[in-house]
Amino acid sequence: MRVKAAYLRTPASIACGILLIASLESPAFGVPSTPEIGVKQAEALAAQAELDRMNHELEVLIEEYNAITEALDLTRDQIRLTQRDLERAEMDLADARRTLSDRVTSIYKHRGFGMLDVFLGARTFEDLVVRMDLAARISRSDAELVAAVKTAKAAVEESERALQQRQAEQLALQAEAASRASRIEADVANQQRFVGELEAEVQALIAAEQERQRQLAAERARLAAEAAARASREGARSAANARAASDPSSLRAGHPAVVEVALGFLGVPYVWGGSTPSGFDCSGLTQYCYSEVGVSIPRTSKSQYNAGQHIDRDRLDLIKPGDLVFFGTDGDANRVHHVGMYVGDGNYLHAPYTGAVVRVDSLTARISSRGDYVGASRF
Repeated sequence: MRVKAAYLRTPASIACGILLIASLESPAFGVPSTPEIGVKQAEALAAQAELDRMNHELEVLIEEYNAITEALDLTRDQIRLTQRDLERAEMDLADARRTLSDRVTSIYKHRGFGMLDVFLGARTFEDLVVRMDLAARISRSDAELVAAVKTAKAAVEESERALQQRQAEQLALQAEAASRASRIEADVANQQRFVGELEAEVQALIAAEQERQRQLAAERARLAAEAAARASREGARSAANARAASDPSSLRAGHPAVVEVALGFLGVPYVWGGSTPSGFDCSGLTQYCYSEVGVSIPRTSKSQYNAGQHIDRDRLDLIKPGDLVFFGTDGDANRVHHVGMYVGDGNYLHAPYTGAVVRVDSLTARISSRGDYVGASRF
């Protein structure tokens, strides 16, 4: 039996996975009519389960990459500010040095006359002492000014070195995350071919199994009911960790206009770490669309879940077009890893996964089949 070690969810693999689950019955559904069908069912179900697991792993890794990139951008901003401070410190030091140089040059050029003035201008010995002390104080003050400015400049330089070191470390982390994601993506082509082979084999078997479709429809309904019950149990376990829901009477009107913006990006390819119309990941898409209507929201799906007004997972009746909907591993609100935008009629728009494009899917179908919905946010 062929079961690949690693899978990634792609358009071909999704289509095949849906077809396999919808078209084949596993041993739990009944005794297969032929040994070949039984073997292929087990292989297909194992492949689909592994596809789901690897897709989740990639989504989590992409969110880690986004968080590192966000921190790196902040460090770069701090470096730019520090460099401006350093430029000002260098100008202050140059001014202080010019002041000291001008003072020394003046004393050198007029030393005879100046010192004679000190002696001849004094009326008493005490006056002479005061004049000489004043001249010494002026020289010390100029020198101390230069030393103080040099010390300040050195402190700014040290801050810049520390920030540069932090940037190097963050770049290394970013490169590592990108490398790990790239290694996973490298498996996509092989998995697509493998899933394509499964689809072709299953299609050949389906031709002889049309009569079983009625039984499979009943089995799908049973699986959906089980998934809903499982989602309910998982929701109860994670309820203590979920956000407190906002009072329905306090909910703002939201931003329904953002839906029109988002629909304009249908078909844009999914790109992990992507946050521009050339390619989006899930949270990059929602952040970009909201920025187009003048609303700033955080970068990652988890941060977006914790922002705005929270709508409880059980209050689907309160969701309006433009609200963001969130999904967490096993329905756990502490493990949010995906976000989409509700567009109405039980549907949501999202950037699903590597190999897919921005599209609209059924929110209610996902809730019934996967049970990982954890609630919504309104901004």
